[in-house]
Amino acid sequence: MLATFSLLEVVIYAIVWAFIGGLPGFYLFATIDRNPRVGARLGVLVGVGVGFGATLIGLIDSTDAAVNAALLLWIAALVAALVMSFTHRGFGQYSRTTTLRQTVADLAYGLLLPTFIIVIAIVVFPMIWNLVLSFRPVRLRDLPDLRLFSLEDFTLRNYERVLNARDFWPTLWRTFVYTILGTFLAILLGLIAALVVKDSFRGRNIVRGFLLFPYIAPIVSVVLVWKMLFNAQFGLVNEIVAGLGGQRIDYLTAPATAFTMIVLFQGWRYFPFAFLFILARIQAIPEDMYEAAKVDGAAPSQRLWYITLPQLQAVFGTLFLLRFIWTFNKFDDVFLLTGGASNTKLITIEIFNQLFSSRNIGTAAALAVVLALVLAVVVSVYFRWFLVEER
Repeated sequence: MLATFSLLEVVIYAIVWAFIGGLPGFYLFATIDRNPRVGARLGVLVGVGVGFGATLIGLIDSTDAAVNAALLLWIAALVAALVMSFTHRGFGQYSRTTTLRQTVADLAYGLLLPTFIIVIAIVVFPMIWNLVLSFRPVRLRDLPDLRLFSLEDFTLRNYERVLNARDFWPTLWRTFVYTILGTFLAILLGLIAALVVKDSFRGRNIVRGFLLFPYIAPIVSVVLVWKMLFNAQFGLVNEIVAGLGGQRIDYLTAPATAFTMIVLFQGWRYFPFAFLFILARIQAIPEDMYEAAKVDGAAPSQRLWYITLPQLQAVFGTLFLLRFIWTFNKFDDVFLLTGGASNTKLITIEIFNQLFSSRNIGTAAALAVVLALVLAVVVSVYFRWFLVEER
């Protein structure tokens, strides 16, 4: 089995078995009051030894066999911990000889290790695999026989195909415009909503609850509502337009209006998220500041401009960063509304088309890498020059 592995696959195999052995080693030594870090290091050696040794002698020849071996290793560590706990054999005096700071650090590692493993399994591993796939000419039909981390047939053709595509740069620019406009609109609507309901009035809590509806409602249901509202034949908006003597338009399919509609949908759908952040910060502004401004004769617009908005700068910065990242990666909203037609195709929709329509996994992976790199550059620029911190 190991003879068929590439160098990268051997390294990843060793890392996997290091985690499989290191995790129970840490907890076993913590249970018997010995240095858990030493236990983790010994567990890494045992895990790698078991993984490679069992593979070389033929005990591990498939994924199922590897999973069973890992489970047996963990069960053995659990049994050893239980036996040693009940018999009090092998116990050390680590807790008596170490400092409180070291004990707290060991506890922190013990609590965070499972999270690290889960993040590596469901985030880091797919990212590495996607990066490898982006350099390989892989199509959907090749998946059943595909080796996960094989270095065969490495090529830059996927990236050349992506960057030289006729509609790549217009699509990337459209994605930027959609992201920036949608982000600003959501924050602006959230600010307006927060200002409207910040003061006490009868039914204020009910109004606040209704303002959350666009965000908490399922995406499929709100898309259906928008499609019915703006339908050319029976939509409420077109009925009003026709009643006023105007011309019916299918706003979600007409090239002149479709892009505007997806931006408006983005702002309407996600303004409650901004509304909650902004309202919480407004309520934390000392009332004495407003009272002093009133005494000095400041008009409501002046209080908004010189007191409220400066206090919201850090919140605006955080909201812009979060909404920009999420909107830049958005797929379901636009796909359900327009399917990417009528000048509304974004990079995420192009990735979907390459994967499921063209069945070209390599090109889709390359597009995903380009998307991630562009987003990383934008976020780095934001943190370097535009980050606003609370003062």
